[in-house]
Amino acid sequence: MENVKKNKRSMKARTATGAVNPYARARKQRALFILGVFAIIATIFIFQIVHAHISRSSVNNKLAMETAHYEKIQNDNKALKVKVKQMNDEQYLEKLIRSKYLYTKKGETVYNLPNDAKQN
Repeated sequence: MENVKKNKRSMKARTATGAVNPYARARKQRALFILGVFAIIATIFIFQIVHAHISRSSVNNKLAMETAHYEKIQNDNKALKVKVKQMNDEQYLEKLIRSKYLYTKKGETVYNLPNDAKQN
């Protein structure tokens, strides 16, 4: 037992002169407190970085989806503009009405062939 007590005494912090330093415990507690505060701040910053990364990847995915949707709408818009242009052309309208609605002129006879029925 005496040996253990002697070892504990020898482990205490000492000054340069060899005397026991009475402020060693306070210094150790202060260092642990500063280290704890630093760890908390570092944890907050790491959380912010991870959260920003997740948000950025979410926004990038959303942007990719919206870009694809925008391109599809642009293509549809181009096709509709072509159709509008065609609808303003009388020859195209006449052809469309004749084929789709079986419109005929006076004295004209329409013959439906088997190949035409398969296409419709």
